[in-house]
Amino acid sequence: MIKQQRLGMSSLLLGGLMWGAGHVVADEISGTLDGEPKEWHIVTHSEGSTANFSELMPGMTDVTIQGHREQTFETQGTLSISFMVMEGEASSAMVTYFPESSIMPHYGTEDEVPIDIEVLDIDGDEGRAKGRVATSLAYLASMSDDYDHSNTMDVDVSFDVTLIREEF
Repeated sequence: MIKQQRLGMSSLLLGGLMWGAGHVVADEISGTLDGEPKEWHIVTHSEGSTANFSELMPGMTDVTIQGHREQTFETQGTLSISFMVMEGEASSAMVTYFPESSIMPHYGTEDEVPIDIEVLDIDGDEGRAKGRVATSLAYLASMSDDYDHSNTMDVDVSFDVTLIREEF
């Protein structure tokens, strides 16, 4: 009987370790951009992170997940996913890709697009967001122009990130 209990406890401990190891947050965005495999990194710095959230009012939270080509902040090659959480639910997002070292021109969503959120846990000063977004991004040359829907890039990415509270 004691041998069975020890075996059972060992199995529970091993199962717990495996569960924990299976839920490590990668802090990255990965998938395809225009059919090419890509990976973006979350940059953490002394003031916060490029994966962050801010509470606009009780029950309303703004989330921004900004991935960079390298583990340093740089505009060129950055992918940004932002969405609003209302009463714990997120249903749509805005996605932007910056191909150059400035914010214009860029590719983005003109309107909000569906987002699939698998895990969204925001508590205190940290949180976690895990999900996927797939959409087409249209070219925007300048703020005074309209989106050019004849010049697009498809994006299909998954993310699993730690969110850090950002105060304004």
